[in-house]
Amino acid sequence: MILMDVVSVLCIAWGVMTVALLLLQLYFGGYLEGTHLRGSAYVASYVTFIFIGIFVLAVFAIQRNRYAALYRFEKDQVYCENLRTSPRPLQGARGLRWRGYAIEPVENPLRSIVKRVSWSDVKVVSTIGELRVLLLRGKRGVLMRVYCPDDKIFEKARAFAKCAVGSL
Repeated sequence: MILMDVVSVLCIAWGVMTVALLLLQLYFGGYLEGTHLRGSAYVASYVTFIFIGIFVLAVFAIQRNRYAALYRFEKDQVYCENLRTSPRPLQGARGLRWRGYAIEPVENPLRSIVKRVSWSDVKVVSTIGELRVLLLRGKRGVLMRVYCPDDKIFEKARAFAKCAVGSL
């Protein structure tokens, strides 16, 4: 999900930079040619690649599998605890993963943030099935994203949410 957001932001930023550079050329130069379009696209691409490099550096050199999430569906609410651990390889994190996966229990987290969402605040539960993600949506957008480690848990969570909200 984060990668989808990053790619979307980079595509939008690339387009905005290209248009901004073309407008600057039009304002200061008074005309546009094909070379101006190519030049602005090249500059926007270079800037985009620099941001991609910074993101890759942050993900692989700084973050290093230090975050975990614990979800619990209760009768009246959804509980989510985001845990930050010391940098160490997690057993379930062999290689790159595009979906949530099960990990060993996290003991002694460095930091823990708890979020609770009441089922009464959830208006719609939508799914991204190929990623095994439930999106709990309220009046003002997504209240919580629930990442499931496998298909069995995803289906159980989806069924529970269907009974709690009745919107699937």
